Amino acid sequence: MQLFESLDIILLAALVLLVLARKLNVPYPTLLAVAGLGFAMLPFAPKIAVEPHLALALFIAPALLHASYNTSPRVAAVLVPLLSLAVFAVLVTTATVALVGVTLGGLPLAAAFALGAIVAPPDAAASEAVLGEVGIPRRGLLLLQGESLLNDATALLLFGLASAFATHSDTPVTPLALAAAVPGGIVFGALAAWAYLRVTPLFARTLGASLADFAVTFGIWLMAERLHISPVLGVVTFGMIVSQRRPIKQPARDRLQSAAVWSAAVLVLNIIAFALMGLQSRDILIRLPSAERWPAIGFAAAVLATVLATRIAWVFLVRFVEGGIANRYAPSWLPKPPPWNASVILSWSGMRGLLTLATAFALPRSVPGRDLIVLAAFGVVIGTLVLQGLTLGPLIRRLDLGEDTGLADEIAPARKRLIDAGLAVLPARAGEAADALRFRYGAASKVTAEADDPQATSEFDELHLEMIACQRVVLHQMRDRGEVAEDVYRRLQEELDWAEVDARAFGDNILTAT
Repeated sequence: MQLFESLDIILLAALVLLVLARKLNVPYPTLLAVAGLGFAMLPFAPKIAVEPHLALALFIAPALLHASYNTSPRVAAVLVPLLSLAVFAVLVTTATVALVGVTLGGLPLAAAFALGAIVAPPDAAASEAVLGEVGIPRRGLLLLQGESLLNDATALLLFGLASAFATHSDTPVTPLALAAAVPGGIVFGALAAWAYLRVTPLFARTLGASLADFAVTFGIWLMAERLHISPVLGVVTFGMIVSQRRPIKQPARDRLQSAAVWSAAVLVLNIIAFALMGLQSRDILIRLPSAERWPAIGFAAAVLATVLATRIAWVFLVRFVEGGIANRYAPSWLPKPPPWNASVILSWSGMRGLLTLATAFALPRSVPGRDLIVLAAFGVVIGTLVLQGLTLGPLIRRLDLGEDTGLADEIAPARKRLIDAGLAVLPARAGEAADALRFRYGAASKVTAEADDPQATSEFDELHLEMIACQRVVLHQMRDRGEVAEDVYRRLQEELDWAEVDARAFGDNILTAT
C-alpha cells in the first residue's frame, strides 16, 4: 500500500511541476530532476528498489519505440555528423570519464568504463523540450533525434561489455559476439516488424491495439537480450519500419489513441525514473560514511565537468575537420558544415536523461564501487538538466540562428497537393454537399497559399468552431435539465470533440508535456 500511495504522491506532484514548468518557462525535465531530489528528502518517502535486470526493459524500451516512431528516415542525410556524435563521441566520452573514474574515483578499470558508458549518451527528449519551444533549424533537430537513437545502442553495448568484465560474468563478450550484436538486432527488429504488420489488423479498432504495441515492444527487448543481440537496434528498427509501413492501413482512431497513450506512458516513466533517482541518491548518501560524502559529491562534479567539456571539444573538433574537408575537397558525401553558432548550440545540447538513469538502475549490485558510480551518474543527469536546461534557451536566442521556415515550406505544397487530390473527386458531383466541400477545401487552399502557417484555421474552420462552442452550451443545458440521458450526452459530446479537432489548427491539437 505504501508503494501505491507514494506513486500517487509522485504523480500528483508531477502534475504541479508540469504546470510550473509552463508558467516559469522552464524545461519540464529540469524541474523533474530537482523534484526527484526534493521528494527523497520528505520524511515519508519510501524505499523503492528496481531490479537491475528489469530497469532497461521497463524504462528504455517504450521510450525508444516512441522516439523511433517520430524519427524520420532522413537521418541518412546527416550520416557523417550523426556517426560522429552517436558512435565516436560516445566512445570518446566513455574513455575520458573512465580515466577520471580511475584517477580520481579509484575505480577498477572495468567499473570506470561502465560509468563512462552510463553517462556518455545524451537524451534528445530532454533537449527537444527546450529546442521545441525556442526553435532551431530542422537539420539540428533531425541530428539530435538520430543521435538519441543510435547512441543508445553504442552506449548499451559498451555498458554490457564493461559490466560483464566488472562482475566476471560468463556472458559472451568476444569481438565476434559484439560484431554480431548490431546486425543481429537490426535483422531481428525487421523480422518482428514484418510479422507484426501482418498480425496487427486483427486488433484494429480495439483497445488491444495499444496493448499489442506494448507487448511486442517489451517482447523484442527481452528476446534480443536472450539472443545476445542489440535490443536497442531491434526496437528502433521495428519502430521505424512499422511507422513507415503501417499508417495507410491503420484506422485513424487507433493512430490518434496510440499517439496519446504512448506519449503519456513515456511521460509517466520519466516521472517515476526521476523519483527513483532521488530515492536512490538519498540511500547512497546515507550508506556512505560521513567522511566520504563530500569527496563522492566532488567526484560526481568532476565527472559532470568531464562530460560537458568532452562534448564541447568533440563537436568543435568535428566541425573544424568537416570545414577543412569541405573547403578543400567538397566531397558529395559530406553535407555542408553548419555555421559555428549552430555548433555552439549542438555542443550545449547534451543533456542526460532517461537512458542514463535506467542504465544506472541496471548496474549489477556486484560491480565494485557501484554506489559511487550511481551517484556520479545521477549527478550528471541533474547537472546537465539544470545547467544546460536553464541556459540553452537564452543561448539560442542570443546567438540568433534565424527563423527556419523549412517545415512550413515543405508542408504548404504537400498540403496543396492533398487538397487538389480531394477536389479532383468533386467535378462530376453536384448538389449542396459537393458545393459545401468545394467551399471548405477552397478556404483551406487559400490558407495554404497565403498564411505563414499552412495548417492554420481557415475562415470556414473559425466559423465552424464558433458553431461547435454554441452546440456545447446547448448540449450541457440539455443534460443538466434531464432532456437527454447520460449515454446520449456522451455520444454527442464525442461527436463535437472530433469536429473540434478537425476544425482546429494542427498546432492546437499537439499534446505536449507542459
